[in-house]
Amino acid sequence: MRRIGRRNGMRDRDLRSLEYDKVLALVTEDAASEPGREALAELRPATDGAAVRGRLRATAEMVELREHSGSVPIGEFSDQRAILLAASRSGAIVDGASLVQVRDFVVTARTAAGFLRSRVERFPHVGELMQNLLAPKELADALLGALADDGGLVDDASPELKRLRTRLRDERAELEARLLRSLSSSGMESFVSDYVVTLRNRRFVLPLKLNYSERLEGIVQDRSVSGETLFVEPMWAVELNNRLMMLEREVEAEETRILMRLTAMVGGYAEELSLTFEALVALDALNARAKFAERFTCIEPEIVDQGFSFLAARHPLLLTSGREVVPIDLSIAPGQHGLVISGPNTGGKTVALKTIGLFSLMAQAGLMIPADPCSKAMVFRSVFADIGDEQSIEANLSSFSGHIANLSSILNALAEPALVILDEPGAGTDPAEGAALAIGLMNHLGARRCLLAIATHSTAVKLHAYSRAGFDAAAVDFDPERLAPLYRLKPHTIGQSYGIAVARRLGLPEPIIQAAQQAMGEGSADLARALTRLEGERSRLAAETDKLRERERSLGEREAEARAANEKANARLDAERTRLRQEATDLVAELRREGTDVIADLKTRAKARPEFKSFVENATRKIDEAFPPEPEAAEDDRPLRVGDQVEIGDIRGELVALDEGRAVLARGGLRIEVAPERLRRSRSPKEERAPKPRTETVTFTSGENERDELNLIGMRTTDALRRLEEFLDQAFLTNRSEVRIVHGIGSGALRKAVADYLSTSPYCSSFHQAEPHHGGAGATIVQMNL
Repeated sequence: MRRIGRRNGMRDRDLRSLEYDKVLALVTEDAASEPGREALAELRPATDGAAVRGRLRATAEMVELREHSGSVPIGEFSDQRAILLAASRSGAIVDGASLVQVRDFVVTARTAAGFLRSRVERFPHVGELMQNLLAPKELADALLGALADDGGLVDDASPELKRLRTRLRDERAELEARLLRSLSSSGMESFVSDYVVTLRNRRFVLPLKLNYSERLEGIVQDRSVSGETLFVEPMWAVELNNRLMMLEREVEAEETRILMRLTAMVGGYAEELSLTFEALVALDALNARAKFAERFTCIEPEIVDQGFSFLAARHPLLLTSGREVVPIDLSIAPGQHGLVISGPNTGGKTVALKTIGLFSLMAQAGLMIPADPCSKAMVFRSVFADIGDEQSIEANLSSFSGHIANLSSILNALAEPALVILDEPGAGTDPAEGAALAIGLMNHLGARRCLLAIATHSTAVKLHAYSRAGFDAAAVDFDPERLAPLYRLKPHTIGQSYGIAVARRLGLPEPIIQAAQQAMGEGSADLARALTRLEGERSRLAAETDKLRERERSLGEREAEARAANEKANARLDAERTRLRQEATDLVAELRREGTDVIADLKTRAKARPEFKSFVENATRKIDEAFPPEPEAAEDDRPLRVGDQVEIGDIRGELVALDEGRAVLARGGLRIEVAPERLRRSRSPKEERAPKPRTETVTFTSGENERDELNLIGMRTTDALRRLEEFLDQAFLTNRSEVRIVHGIGSGALRKAVADYLSTSPYCSSFHQAEPHHGGAGATIVQMNL
């Protein structure tokens, strides 16, 4: 037998059997450079879990980057390794054409790095490649400034080169002009073969006839093919041609010096350029993998430790065929040993097997797979496949012998965990013995860290898989009425081969069909009928399951719609509450401004006290207009009574009077008259959206001294100032000329806040610290502005 090549734990024959090489060719088409294509052609599946995850993540990052920022600008570039090696040698001179390749490579690398630099922050794996794009700007500028696209040096490559080339052109033009004048001079007509100046042996000459010597002395540099024309260098032009040749040598020497300088510059950056080349090749290959993923709508599978699950899998080679591809679900659950697929010919068993192996190889190579996003893959150290005809005439092997030889090789080379894919194991020999061999393989490999995927027609193998723990059975779907494959995979069931039915449909004579049915035996017929009933029951249960899933989906949609409607209603309610709260705030601010003006008028006696009653009535009317009646909660259905705590908008107080069509709300020293239906009972603390600060109750009695004093000790500053404002309101309305504010000493914060308030209050004409026997520093005496 010939030696089977292996790389990275995978045999090349298995990669070919699973069509990995064909998929790799699809990926290679998307590479921009020949080195990138070569790198992709050599791409092999990794066998380390961390490496596989890193490869897949890098591909997924590139897909996302391209989706947000467009294609990475990578143009064609050549293999730089030989040029860089040559340039690294001391005294080496690399020709201009090779330096142009270096120039284009450096420019491509710098362009790609510039594109990625501002875009890879969220893509660390792509960023690692970008960090190695080290092509220096100095080298790019030098090569761009010195080289023409054809590899020649431009005049501006150096000042000396420009000077020498300018002088050379000028002297060459002058010599050509003199030679042309010589041809056109009087008496030369009979000696001139053609009126053009030409070059022979790098010297400017004249095309003259054979009798030229009668008119002109010169040196023959060449003769035409016919022999009728001589290319003559006039004697007077010899020195000029010599000067031109000397200038040309000077130009060549300067060009050599420049090429040597550029070569040395490339050699000096050889290490950086080698890293850049590797990074750019890897970036080109990664970009091609991303393009492949986009073309076939691929996803990044989750890498798991046990089992695999390729959901809605679509074989990429089928996708390129232009035919409709039916997605299939392929899985081996964690803890399971294998999957046995059965069903008729042309039903898709082999495609299912190849898809399992191919997707595993693709994932381990860093290629995203065309499947559902919930798919999962496992990392195998070895993947083997025995698919197709293994017959070999040269090795004198029958088909059965070829399969057995391959199976022996697989068992000898097995590196765990492994994936083994077998198409019709045990075929090519006695069916009973072949089935026994297949079952033996299942038992042997099932006892190792190995996942096994088998396609079979053998009833014994099907039943073994269906009845044995650790193996699952699946069948390719088939329409028994039309005898047509449906290319779907049905899990947890056994498929029939439909061999006799297909033979009848394809025109095999009926006597043969009947004889075949009789030859099957009663047991086989009973099994076929049992499988038919089993399939019917499975189909019925699958239909009912689909209905339940559809109902569940419909209920979920309705529930989602109800939640959305509820959220929308809550949002509208919150917006309305916010609007009403803002209106209440604006109204209170307006009433406060108007009240301040009224109080100022009362102080100056500019208006009579009845004006204050008019203000209160006007404020009440505005409140009634601003706050329409609100529906009360069930617990607020009890009728309001005098003494209840009530509220209208954000204004709260005690209900002190309640008559038909009239209610009076008391807040501090103010009385607000409103329609009873505008009021609602104040909500309890549990009903509040946010906890309210604790408030102290300030009680005013009819006693003379007690009405002249307000105790603020223990209160927060905000509450204390609000109580102080209400107290001063009442003191002003009851014509108190002097009042006492008890705030205590403490930290002094409350005392300072009271003093700051009194200094700006229109009620206060002056204030001072109380006498020691009236509280001293813990109290303040206020003179009212009456």
